[in-house]
Amino acid sequence: MQQPEQYYYGKLEEVTALLKNHKQKRNAITLVKILLFLAAAFFIYLFSTTGTIAYLCAFFAAIAIFISINIFETKLLKKITFLNELKKCSEVELEYLSGELQHLFPGNEYKDQAHPYAHDLDLFGDNSLFQAVNRTITPHGREKIHRWLLHPLKSGEEITSRQQAVTELSNSPDWCHAFRATGNSQAVSSLAMEQIEMWQREQESLPRWMTPFLYIFPVITISTWLLNIFSVIPSNIPLTLSCLSLLFCYIPAKRTFRAHLRLDEFTRSFSNLHELIHHFASFPSQSEQLQAIRQQLFSSSSNADTALRSLRKIQEGFDQRTNVLVAILLNGLFLRELHLLKRLVAWKQEYAEAIPAWVNATGELDALVSLANYKYNHPDFVTPKLNTEVILQGTGIGHPLLPADGCVTNDFGIDHLHEFYIITGANMAGKSTFLRAVGINLVLACCGAVVRAATFEFQPMGIFTSMRTVDNLAKGTSYFHAELLRLQQLVTMAEGEEKTFIILDEILKGTNSRDKLNGSRRFLQKLLTLPIAGLVATHDLELGALADVQPDHYFNRCFEITHTDDDIVYDYKLKPGISQNMNASILLEKMKLV
Repeated sequence: MQQPEQYYYGKLEEVTALLKNHKQKRNAITLVKILLFLAAAFFIYLFSTTGTIAYLCAFFAAIAIFISINIFETKLLKKITFLNELKKCSEVELEYLSGELQHLFPGNEYKDQAHPYAHDLDLFGDNSLFQAVNRTITPHGREKIHRWLLHPLKSGEEITSRQQAVTELSNSPDWCHAFRATGNSQAVSSLAMEQIEMWQREQESLPRWMTPFLYIFPVITISTWLLNIFSVIPSNIPLTLSCLSLLFCYIPAKRTFRAHLRLDEFTRSFSNLHELIHHFASFPSQSEQLQAIRQQLFSSSSNADTALRSLRKIQEGFDQRTNVLVAILLNGLFLRELHLLKRLVAWKQEYAEAIPAWVNATGELDALVSLANYKYNHPDFVTPKLNTEVILQGTGIGHPLLPADGCVTNDFGIDHLHEFYIITGANMAGKSTFLRAVGINLVLACCGAVVRAATFEFQPMGIFTSMRTVDNLAKGTSYFHAELLRLQQLVTMAEGEEKTFIILDEILKGTNSRDKLNGSRRFLQKLLTLPIAGLVATHDLELGALADVQPDHYFNRCFEITHTDDDIVYDYKLKPGISQNMNASILLEKMKLV
């Protein structure tokens, strides 16, 4: 299997060559357009001086070729924009794989210290999980990733369905790359999404009598013009009818102008979503979730691709209003603008209610492509398996945000509820990194994403952590009070969940050591009354005595160090038992602080 780095370097080489070729074509087209312009000017000059019809024909031929080449150039420029975005995609992924995330959106606005686990597990912000996973190209796709990370799935069927969709997409990296490049070629802004929602909610209607009138009156008008051509009736009759037609079109001119303006705003806002929808039409989806998205977008009753193409034709019709001669002719004979209003009203009546579903479907597809990209970038990660027999069981578990050469992995498992692993160890020995590795991989697993492990089995469940409690002076909340509030939040959440996995790091730090030990013991005993299992890291070695009293519920694991007079060795490997070696005094001496 080709490694991600090889793939991205290959894409860069391929796209760079195509860009060079397309830019050469564009330069040649520019030269040809200049020559055609000069030729057209020369032919019209010859015609004006000689009156030879051949020169006039040559002039029109040059103009026709100029217009055709201009159309081709427009398509070429669109292709160049697409290739530039395709190139950027590969460059961004190569930067990511080398550990550089500065060009990736960090999601700082999503930070929430009150969330059950987001703050402790570095879900958002610089060098965060969101930054590693998110490659969305639409505002609603980004919101999907945001919500998926904050609200893990509780249904095994939903997780399996999402895993299958992610796997299917990850097997088509070219298609996913093209999807992202298409989206980035004309980014959909949050303002555009607001305009889409506003236009979708606006009601449009026409009087019932308008429909027969729109067909009967043009038939009469055209018939009188035909009779006039054959000298059956005088010209003043069809001319009067055409003037009336223009008047009928002019009366609702303000409404027509507003409808045109709002339609133009909508189509520009939705144009890129339409491109994404059209791109998805070419994907041979097999997984259940992708088929459901396809059904939302391409059902026989509301085919988004077909509907949006017909809407674009309506917009093009409105655009002809800017051509005075065409507008007079079409409105004078056919009541063109009133027909366009009727078509627009009919379109909204048929499809407006489907627009939110189209937006939601493209957002879900966008988010799935991000998870697929994450899976493709990490071929050494695994798709976790659901297992109702254990709470969590994994081998080779590592922190997904650490570089491969600096990531030490560990095996770990919890079989049942009311099992708590008390983790002890020296400072900087790896306790907190291990806790976050387990927590962040569990979040990924419940999102349907791949995890950094050799094997990983789990049950869907709630997740709660308490690792970075902070005080709040503005609210008069002390550090210890903030800790108590956090633990209260845990209890409240667990009472409403079927299962909750907890990760606690040094609870009750805001009190003295004896009080802290007694309080920690009592709180861990309280947790036995709730549907909870998880990890508790502590420097209180005496807390490990709980394993002697209740060996079915409490288990000791540690991160041990070895040291000599000159050096401290950390292996960051999880071991059975209680830590025997601490390093605070040694580190103080090494740094000449004591």
